[in-house]
Amino acid sequence: MKQTSTQKIHLGPMVLVGIIARTSNAKEMSGKGKIAALWQRFWEEGILSQIPNPLVPSEIVVAYTEFETDENGEYTILIGTKVSSVNSLPSHLTTVSVLASDYLQVPTDWGPISEIGLNTWKKIWSEESYRKNRSYKTDLEIYGTNAKDPNHSQFDIYLGIR
Repeated sequence: MKQTSTQKIHLGPMVLVGIIARTSNAKEMSGKGKIAALWQRFWEEGILSQIPNPLVPSEIVVAYTEFETDENGEYTILIGTKVSSVNSLPSHLTTVSVLASDYLQVPTDWGPISEIGLNTWKKIWSEESYRKNRSYKTDLEIYGTNAKDPNHSQFDIYLGIR
């Protein structure tokens, strides 16, 4: 199945809780990245079930924040979920506050979850129409009900725009 078209959308402020790492696309593409290991830790340690006060218990939210420059610089990635409050967090979890902002919603195609995200990001990085209005403040990936089957999933990427 092909993805639906992109659209501009406004998302309100959100508080995310999860685990973080600092990396860059160059490190990720060279095999020296941290994202695969972060995902592995997220699943092996059952991080989602350890996050108190989730707004949508089964929804996973990935945030890319603290961009050094643009897609070529370092950034921080958080894998977690949206929460209603951050009272009494376990010490291994981190909070990221995301301000209300406009985003370009970019749906992935349907397919194996290990491929569809990277394929969509490669398209975003290569097309000027995506790159020219990005704010490089926060980008999000939201894995909802369409992302339950690792072999047949679809999720949305939200690019922060100016």
